Amino acid sequence: MLTPMQKDVLVELFNIHVGASANLLSVMVNQKIILSIPEVELLSGSELNMFSFEQAGIFESGEAVMSNVKFGGEFKGSAYIMFPAAKAKALVSACLREDLSTEVSENGNLTFEELDVIKEICNVTLNSVIGEFGNLIDEKIEFTTPNVEFNLVSSMTPEIIKGKNKYILVLLTSFFIESISVKGVILISLDDSSVKIIINKINELLEEQNE
Repeated sequence: MLTPMQKDVLVELFNIHVGASANLLSVMVNQKIILSIPEVELLSGSELNMFSFEQAGIFESGEAVMSNVKFGGEFKGSAYIMFPAAKAKALVSACLREDLSTEVSENGNLTFEELDVIKEICNVTLNSVIGEFGNLIDEKIEFTTPNVEFNLVSSMTPEIIKGKNKYILVLLTSFFIESISVKGVILISLDDSSVKIIINKINELLEEQNE
Protein backbone atom coordinates (compact mmCIF):
# COMPACT_ATOMS: atom_id res chain seq x y z
CA MET A 1 0.00 0.00 0.00
CA LEU A 2 3.00 2.26 0.42
CA THR A 3 5.30 3.05 -2.47
CA PRO A 4 9.03 2.38 -2.02
CA MET A 5 9.65 6.14 -1.68
CA GLN A 6 6.93 6.49 0.96
CA LYS A 7 8.48 3.60 2.90
CA ASP A 8 11.93 5.20 2.68
CA VAL A 9 10.56 8.45 4.14
CA LEU A 10 8.97 6.62 7.08
CA VAL A 11 12.06 4.52 7.78
CA GLU A 12 14.25 7.63 7.80
CA LEU A 13 11.86 9.55 10.08
CA PHE A 14 11.49 6.67 12.52
CA ASN A 15 15.20 5.94 12.71
CA ILE A 16 15.98 9.57 13.54
CA HIS A 17 13.45 9.51 16.37
CA VAL A 18 14.20 6.04 17.76
CA GLY A 19 17.86 7.00 17.74
CA ALA A 20 16.99 9.58 20.38
CA SER A 21 15.11 6.98 22.41
CA ALA A 22 18.08 4.62 22.17
CA ASN A 23 20.26 7.38 23.63
CA LEU A 24 17.78 7.76 26.50
CA LEU A 25 17.78 4.02 27.16
CA SER A 26 21.59 4.04 27.03
CA VAL A 27 21.70 6.67 29.76
CA MET A 28 19.14 4.75 31.85
CA VAL A 29 21.15 1.50 31.82
CA ASN A 30 24.57 3.16 31.54
CA GLN A 31 25.63 1.26 28.44
CA LYS A 32 25.32 1.65 24.71
CA ILE A 33 22.04 0.58 23.13
CA ILE A 34 21.41 0.77 19.39
CA LEU A 35 17.82 0.69 18.17
CA SER A 36 16.87 0.66 14.52
CA ILE A 37 13.80 0.21 12.33
CA PRO A 38 15.02 -1.26 9.03
CA GLU A 39 11.66 -2.09 7.44
CA VAL A 40 8.16 -0.59 7.28
CA GLU A 41 5.07 -2.08 5.64
CA LEU A 42 1.40 -1.04 5.57
CA LEU A 43 -1.13 -3.89 5.45
CA SER A 44 -4.87 -4.27 5.68
CA GLY A 45 -6.02 -6.11 8.79
CA SER A 46 -6.91 -9.17 6.72
CA GLU A 47 -3.34 -9.35 5.40
CA LEU A 48 -1.74 -9.50 8.85
CA ASN A 49 -0.33 -12.98 9.39
CA MET A 50 1.43 -13.38 12.72
CA PHE A 51 2.66 -16.83 11.68
CA SER A 52 4.82 -15.17 9.06
CA PHE A 53 6.92 -13.64 11.85
CA GLU A 54 7.53 -17.11 13.25
CA GLN A 55 8.53 -18.34 9.81
CA ALA A 56 10.94 -15.42 9.51
CA GLY A 57 12.63 -16.55 12.73
CA ILE A 58 11.57 -13.55 14.81
CA PHE A 59 9.32 -15.60 17.08
CA GLU A 60 10.74 -19.09 16.71
CA SER A 61 9.06 -20.43 19.86
CA GLY A 62 5.71 -18.89 18.97
CA GLU A 63 5.71 -16.97 22.26
CA ALA A 64 6.21 -13.25 22.72
CA VAL A 65 6.38 -10.49 25.29
CA MET A 66 3.94 -7.81 24.19
CA SER A 67 3.31 -4.26 25.35
CA ASN A 68 0.58 -2.06 23.93
CA VAL A 69 -0.74 1.49 24.19
CA LYS A 70 -3.75 3.31 22.78
CA PHE A 71 -3.63 6.86 21.43
CA GLY A 72 -6.40 9.23 20.44
CA GLY A 73 -7.38 12.49 18.84
CA GLU A 74 -7.73 13.16 15.13
CA PHE A 75 -4.98 10.59 14.64
CA LYS A 76 -5.92 7.52 16.68
CA GLY A 77 -5.19 3.84 17.04
CA SER A 78 -3.27 1.27 19.06
CA ALA A 79 0.42 0.37 19.05
CA TYR A 80 1.95 -2.96 19.99
CA ILE A 81 5.59 -3.91 20.45
CA MET A 82 6.58 -7.55 20.69
CA PHE A 83 9.82 -9.35 21.50
CA PRO A 84 10.48 -13.10 21.35
CA ALA A 85 9.84 -14.49 24.85
CA ALA A 86 13.07 -16.48 24.70
CA LYS A 87 15.05 -13.27 24.17
CA ALA A 88 13.29 -11.13 26.78
CA LYS A 89 15.42 -12.42 29.64
CA ALA A 90 18.63 -11.82 27.70
CA LEU A 91 17.56 -8.26 26.86
CA VAL A 92 16.75 -7.49 30.49
CA SER A 93 19.96 -9.14 31.73
CA ALA A 94 22.02 -7.06 29.34
CA CYS A 95 20.34 -3.90 30.62
CA LEU A 96 20.94 -4.93 34.24
CA ARG A 97 24.48 -6.17 33.47
CA GLU A 98 23.63 -9.68 34.59
CA ASP A 99 24.70 -13.06 33.22
CA LEU A 100 23.58 -13.20 29.58
CA SER A 101 23.56 -17.00 29.45
CA THR A 102 20.12 -17.36 31.07
CA GLU A 103 17.08 -17.06 28.86
CA VAL A 104 13.49 -16.71 29.94
CA SER A 105 11.63 -19.94 30.69
CA GLU A 106 8.89 -21.14 28.36
CA ASN A 107 6.15 -19.80 30.64
CA GLY A 108 7.60 -16.31 30.42
CA ASN A 109 8.61 -16.19 34.07
CA LEU A 110 10.22 -12.81 34.79
CA THR A 111 10.62 -11.13 38.16
CA PHE A 112 8.80 -7.87 38.92
CA GLU A 113 12.09 -5.99 38.51
CA GLU A 114 12.68 -7.57 35.11
CA LEU A 115 9.12 -6.82 34.01
CA ASP A 116 9.68 -3.18 35.00
CA VAL A 117 12.75 -3.07 32.75
CA ILE A 118 10.82 -4.55 29.81
CA LYS A 119 7.97 -2.12 30.45
CA GLU A 120 10.37 0.84 30.44
CA ILE A 121 12.05 -0.32 27.22
CA CYS A 122 8.63 -0.66 25.58
CA ASN A 123 7.46 2.66 27.01
CA VAL A 124 10.43 4.61 25.68
CA THR A 125 10.28 2.90 22.28
CA LEU A 126 6.54 3.36 21.77
CA ASN A 127 6.78 6.96 23.01
CA SER A 128 9.34 7.62 20.28
CA VAL A 129 7.37 5.92 17.52
CA ILE A 130 4.03 7.55 18.37
CA GLY A 131 5.81 10.82 19.07
CA GLU A 132 7.21 10.79 15.55
CA PHE A 133 3.69 10.54 14.19
CA GLY A 134 2.90 13.63 16.26
CA ASN A 135 5.85 15.45 14.70
CA LEU A 136 4.81 14.32 11.24
CA ILE A 137 1.23 15.59 11.48
CA ASP A 138 2.07 18.51 13.82
CA GLU A 139 -0.26 17.30 16.57
CA LYS A 140 0.32 16.42 20.21
CA ILE A 141 -0.70 12.81 20.68
CA GLU A 142 -1.79 11.49 24.07
CA PHE A 143 -1.68 7.81 24.85
CA THR A 144 -2.19 5.37 27.71
CA THR A 145 0.45 3.80 29.93
CA PRO A 146 1.69 0.57 28.32
CA ASN A 147 1.00 -2.80 29.88
CA VAL A 148 3.13 -5.92 29.42
CA GLU A 149 1.92 -9.49 28.92
CA PHE A 150 3.16 -12.87 27.68
CA ASN A 151 1.17 -14.68 25.03
CA LEU A 152 1.31 -16.90 21.99
CA VAL A 153 1.97 -14.84 18.87
CA SER A 154 -0.90 -16.49 17.00
CA SER A 155 -3.45 -15.55 19.67
CA MET A 156 -2.62 -11.84 19.39
CA THR A 157 -3.98 -11.37 15.87
CA PRO A 158 -7.71 -10.97 16.72
CA GLU A 159 -6.96 -8.30 19.34
CA ILE A 160 -4.82 -6.26 16.99
CA ILE A 161 -7.14 -6.30 13.97
CA LYS A 162 -10.53 -6.11 15.70
CA GLY A 163 -12.85 -3.42 14.38
CA LYS A 164 -13.73 -2.24 10.89
CA ASN A 165 -11.50 -0.48 8.37
CA LYS A 166 -8.32 -1.42 10.20
CA TYR A 167 -4.88 -1.05 8.71
CA ILE A 168 -1.68 -2.32 10.30
CA LEU A 169 1.59 -0.46 9.98
CA VAL A 170 4.32 -3.06 10.54
CA LEU A 171 7.73 -1.87 11.75
CA LEU A 172 10.48 -4.44 12.12
CA THR A 173 12.89 -3.35 14.83
CA SER A 174 16.25 -4.46 16.23
CA PHE A 175 17.90 -3.82 19.59
CA PHE A 176 21.67 -4.18 19.89
CA ILE A 177 23.15 -4.18 23.39
CA GLU A 178 26.38 -5.72 24.61
CA SER A 179 26.81 -8.96 22.66
CA ILE A 180 23.16 -9.63 21.90
CA SER A 181 20.74 -8.66 19.17
CA VAL A 182 16.99 -8.81 19.71
CA LYS A 183 14.61 -8.50 16.79
CA GLY A 184 11.04 -7.44 17.42
CA VAL A 185 7.95 -6.12 15.72
CA ILE A 186 5.95 -2.93 16.24
CA LEU A 187 2.39 -3.09 14.96
CA ILE A 188 0.29 0.08 14.74
CA SER A 189 -3.43 -0.41 14.18
CA LEU A 190 -5.08 2.53 12.39
CA ASP A 191 -8.41 3.40 10.80
CA ASP A 192 -8.97 4.81 7.29
CA SER A 193 -8.77 8.47 8.28
CA SER A 194 -5.54 8.06 10.24
CA VAL A 195 -3.87 6.23 7.35
CA LYS A 196 -4.90 9.01 4.97
CA ILE A 197 -3.39 11.60 7.33
CA ILE A 198 -0.04 9.78 7.27
CA ILE A 199 0.05 9.25 3.52
CA ASN A 200 -0.91 12.87 2.80
CA LYS A 201 1.88 14.15 5.07
CA ILE A 202 4.44 11.81 3.50
CA ASN A 203 3.41 12.97 0.03
CA GLU A 204 3.83 16.60 1.13
CA LEU A 205 7.37 15.82 2.28
CA LEU A 206 8.17 14.11 -1.01
CA GLU A 207 6.84 17.08 -2.97
CA GLU A 208 9.01 19.44 -0.90
CA GLN A 209 12.06 17.31 -1.64
CA ASN A 210 11.35 17.46 -5.37
CA GLU A 211 10.94 21.24 -5.50
